[in-house]
Amino acid sequence: MSGSPAAPVQQQVLNLVNENRRRGGCESLTLDRRLITAANRHASDMARRGYFAHESPSGDGAGERVEDAGYDWKRYGENIARGADSAYEVVDGWMNSPSHRENIMDCKLHQMGIGLAFDSDRTPYWVQDFATPQ
Repeated sequence: MSGSPAAPVQQQVLNLVNENRRRGGCESLTLDRRLITAANRHASDMARRGYFAHESPSGDGAGERVEDAGYDWKRYGENIARGADSAYEVVDGWMNSPSHRENIMDCKLHQMGIGLAFDSDRTPYWVQDFATPQ
């Protein structure tokens, strides 16, 4: 997926997430290229290597991936999904899952990036990385 904050999927997910955040009393998130990079790398890795987890088979977690993309964070979070066919479907699924909803509604998180990759069977893998800079 495009690493640009202006990419349609980035904007669609951002708008849906921010609608929910505003209703819950949180400020809107902004997109960050480094978080997009971290999310895309993890989505691609899961799709390519056939796993579905926050931790990669080599032991890397979201915090390390965000740092490796050049983001110096003081707080971070991550949501993942597999099989959702649209931005609306993935955000709806996250909002209906308590732990994923908690990340979206964490008012102390200020930025996000979306990653999307497809495996050989065309199954979509989504990653949403959140962070607040140091």
